Amino acid sequence: MKGAIVGRGPRPMTAFVVSLAVSSVLMGVLLLSDRRVLELRRARAEVQTLDRQIAERRVENERLRAGIEAANRHEFPAEKVAREELHLVSSDDVVLLYPPGTLTNPTAGSAAVATAPTPAPRGR
Repeated sequence: MKGAIVGRGPRPMTAFVVSLAVSSVLMGVLLLSDRRVLELRRARAEVQTLDRQIAERRVENERLRAGIEAANRHEFPAEKVAREELHLVSSDDVVLLYPPGTLTNPTAGSAAVATAPTPAPRGR
């Protein structure tokens, strides 16, 4: 039985090479798929950012359209603010000036009773 081949035992070098090859393939697949996942996440974040910017631009467009329509109707918001809050007037406006206190009611809060003027006594 000297010439008979006894069953081969496990070959550690072959198992190592096969294991290394399979691990390399799996690692490559993981890295490639992970990169795509990262790209997908970046793309989704970019889509959300762009959606937010689109919404902001739509609001701004509506505001500008309203301003254009107001200007076409001669309702200028800047002129309204200048007149009402800053008390400015245009060159063709007529300005009425009242003495201080004439436009305010001194009995504010209480009901004003209208009385008829009493005639001045006639001297004899």
